[in-house]
Amino acid sequence: MKHHFSLTFQLNRSQAVNVATLAGGMPGQDFQVEADPLDNAKFCIHFQRDGDCSVELLNSAKEQVLNLVPDAELIAMDMTNELPMAGIVDDITKVVIQACQLFQEPELAHTWLNQPQPILNGDVPKVLMIEAEGRTQVSKVLLQLKQSMQGEN
Repeated sequence: MKHHFSLTFQLNRSQAVNVATLAGGMPGQDFQVEADPLDNAKFCIHFQRDGDCSVELLNSAKEQVLNLVPDAELIAMDMTNELPMAGIVDDITKVVIQACQLFQEPELAHTWLNQPQPILNGDVPKVLMIEAEGRTQVSKVLLQLKQSMQGEN
């Protein structure tokens, strides 16, 4: 039976996770490492394995990560027999929710996400969000806008 696993970690200190370095240090190639676009101190590892020893597989993956990033803390583990929903969809959803919370109306968020934005060098946020770096960039701009709006109050 094939199991699909997701392990979510958080660093104890405020620093960004270098997912490329982490992925390069792990054995095998049947996994994906993602940084959380809204919190650079969090990252998630997705992988799949055949077998009945799912607890051992989870613990082995956890130990591999902790050997590479000793100060990481496991904050969530998930295992399913179903294919996991692609992380990219989750990440895009998080950024859309962030925009909706900022603009307080879905229509305003939709308009902002679909129009060129000077703060993004004239790029359209929705287009940037196709790539992980773009989602991070849009998320950071939304955070900057939120902080500037809070400063006006």
